Amino acid sequence: MMPSNPKQYYQRFWAGHAGKLHFRAHSHHFWPDISREAQIAYWDECAKLGDDKWDKIFSETIPRTQNHIASILRLADARQIALAPNTHELSTRLLSLFLGRKSLNILTTTNEFHSWRRQFFRLMEIPNITIHQVDANNFPHDRDAFLRAMRTELAKHYDLVYLSQVFFDSGAALTDSEIVSLVAVTPESTLFAIDGYHGFAALPCCLTKLEGKVFYLGGGYKYGQGGEGVGFMVVPKGDWRPAYTGWYAEYAKLSGPTGQTVGYANDAMAFMGSTQDPSGFYRFNAVWDLFNAEGIGIPGIHDYVAGLQKTFLENLPRHFMRNWSLTPLFDPALVWHGHFLTFEASSLDLAERCLQTLNSHDILIDRRGARLRFGFGLYQDKADVMALCQRLQKLVG
Repeated sequence: MMPSNPKQYYQRFWAGHAGKLHFRAHSHHFWPDISREAQIAYWDECAKLGDDKWDKIFSETIPRTQNHIASILRLADARQIALAPNTHELSTRLLSLFLGRKSLNILTTTNEFHSWRRQFFRLMEIPNITIHQVDANNFPHDRDAFLRAMRTELAKHYDLVYLSQVFFDSGAALTDSEIVSLVAVTPESTLFAIDGYHGFAALPCCLTKLEGKVFYLGGGYKYGQGGEGVGFMVVPKGDWRPAYTGWYAEYAKLSGPTGQTVGYANDAMAFMGSTQDPSGFYRFNAVWDLFNAEGIGIPGIHDYVAGLQKTFLENLPRHFMRNWSLTPLFDPALVWHGHFLTFEASSLDLAERCLQTLNSHDILIDRRGARLRFGFGLYQDKADVMALCQRLQKLVG
């Protein structure tokens, strides 16, 4: 059962933001205080074990992280979860499966996250790589048109599909059933990857029907609340041999004889890389150990955040959107939406001026292009939302 005051878990971060209203949960979520204890515990463990720490990390720490992720996503096999410092490393490793192919055809959308968009724009410079983008700019207002366009394209042959669960520049979200329906019309030979970063540990997500059929990427930096270094990818079972590889991918045979044949683990570890800072796994585990002990689950978190969002919309000053020429990119009913609300300004200049005005009054939000994002999280309460609305009221007069 959700505690009445989850804000209590975040006292150190609030102390670091005294006087400020932090509504960037979608960018840098506050970390629970217990994550600091986990960071120190990791350092102490290194001091005690030295190089022997890796055996403990691979036998205890990483499986705990995988189990927490599997529980959140309702997956049966936690071993099919690869870990990395970030999701871009994993998506690049996924792309490396196609290295040496005469051609590569990718289907994605116009509204994918910065790293992936930058990556596929660079790939488009290579003659034998073709990338088709389905326009998702209007998805917040006409999801049916977007889904029809996706189904039309999916009927064609693509080698790889890369699609967001929650779009980073609007917060508009695909439902589990919508994703299942898209995967159902995708040829079996096509690899289907879902960018779940803005959905993981925020929206109640059940991958049970998709397990073994899709790659799902997410991490701990946002709603996972463990900070940097906990990128993950759910991997279907298979004999995967990504060309971009490192020693983690065959850790179990590290002490064996070496040769010219490159071996891989027979599970998701085939997609793991090389030496990284594993402290994020310790922070992530500590947070979700705490939440499990306190009865805090994803449905409860989502309901709590949805309540904050509704309080915000009910008390948002009437003239705020009109004064800044802002258009909401969400259904006011918030039937199924990510944990941030986005308003689109009529120009980049106006969006930047609005952002700077809010930040100068210690209202911390961010923007992507002309779109302003207000993020909500477990570390806030209704008093924070009301304080936000009161400051906005003073700005509009």
